[in-house]
Amino acid sequence: MATIRRSGSGWQVLIRRKNYVGPRSRTFLSRDLAKSWADAVEERAKKVLNDIPLTLGEAINDYINGPLLLHRSAENEKYPLRVTAESWLGDIPLSDLQIKHFAVWRDERLLKVKPNTVMRELRILRVLIDWARDKRGAEIKDNPARDLRVRGTGDARAPFFTDQDEQKLLYELSQMSNKNHLRLTKLALTTGFRRSELLSLTWRNIDLNKEKIYIQRKECAARGGSNSMKIVPLPSDAKMLLRSFESKEGKVLTIKKGAARNGFDKARKRAGLETLRFHDLRHIAISRMWSSGMNALEISACSGHRDIKMLMRYSHYQLSF
Repeated sequence: MATIRRSGSGWQVLIRRKNYVGPRSRTFLSRDLAKSWADAVEERAKKVLNDIPLTLGEAINDYINGPLLLHRSAENEKYPLRVTAESWLGDIPLSDLQIKHFAVWRDERLLKVKPNTVMRELRILRVLIDWARDKRGAEIKDNPARDLRVRGTGDARAPFFTDQDEQKLLYELSQMSNKNHLRLTKLALTTGFRRSELLSLTWRNIDLNKEKIYIQRKECAARGGSNSMKIVPLPSDAKMLLRSFESKEGKVLTIKKGAARNGFDKARKRAGLETLRFHDLRHIAISRMWSSGMNALEISACSGHRDIKMLMRYSHYQLSF
């Protein structure tokens, strides 16, 4: 890694190791001093370079135990990442990754899941590879995942949800012993909040008199995953629903995420709504806001969308009503 040579009246050390960040050369009065400095640099470089992920699988594992922990959708992103890490693609060195690898991965995934699912997983991999290169020093010139395209993807999911569908779903939820299942779905349909946002709400976040909700929202991974407090207007229907709750202390909904997921899945199946997802309730709520005459700024304040293009993906209310 280091070359020591005579230089005038002293000894010069040249550092030739790839990916080394630091002084590349230094001159000392004696060879012993030059050797000591070269050994110290080599030892420090070993610690740093040994920490750099070599394969995609190593990068995925580091990502899961690092930045992903701060992501709003960490649980949803973790499963497909682990599947990829344990597949043949996870064994490919980061320096060897090419678009052909991702093309084969894409075609294999399309045999099992829908194009939109593949596209979501691809977006996660794009962010991960950029992170491995920019934050961990992995040897990657260009991100090949960013050049891949997935055919058959649609711009927006437009759930068809009639008044009768809503009545069936709410009825099945009302038959459950834990009333928080019904409350959770009703709040989702009136606020457009994500399930994680609703489950984290406390009564301290809500001001019924001022009709405001103070909510901690995380940015998407592309924006760095930071979080900030948002002041969201409280829709009148949500206000009436919250006023009907008996307790006004602690968590608004005393139900765990897993139980909430399982309860909703059971209710939608019993109601005959096999394709309905909980996130569709967000689409439906925002679509109703459009149909009620709210403008884009008012709706974005409720939904948390910063990009008007993303918000317009929810403007399909005419398909549902």
